Amino acid sequence: MSRAFIRDPEPGEPLCPGCGTPGDEVGRPTLEAQLSLEARTPLGGSAFYCVNPDCSTAYFNLWGARVPAAVLGSGAYPKDPDRPICPCFGITAAEVEEDARQGRKDRIRDLMERAGGPGARCVERSPDGRPCLPRVLRLFRESFEGR
Repeated sequence: MSRAFIRDPEPGEPLCPGCGTPGDEVGRPTLEAQLSLEARTPLGGSAFYCVNPDCSTAYFNLWGARVPAAVLGSGAYPKDPDRPICPCFGITAAEVEEDARQGRKDRIRDLMERAGGPGARCVERSPDGRPCLPRVLRLFRESFEGR
């Protein structure tokens, strides 16, 4: 498994009960956009997203409540590697990797321009509620260097 999505825990960080990966805190707008009322109710108002692609847990809270990744309907990257790494603009990780191998930067440049515009709705569309641009740039750089 690539360690690109998993960081080492800081002392006191909330860890996913499914795999022990540090969780990324998500806000209510992200939970409301990603989960049905029924699925998010056990989490309360605060939750964390597990970025480990091999873990079946999507969201969890400090009291042990979990929401499985399977509840995310159409799936979400990196839990489902075939889903867009950039859900706002539909860019997949495979496209980013292929562009890097070919030395093409036009899609990345376009994403950088669009990421600051009204079409970028990361809080609602990204399962961790964060912009995809840092992830996309890291994947592009790693794939470009590995070609």
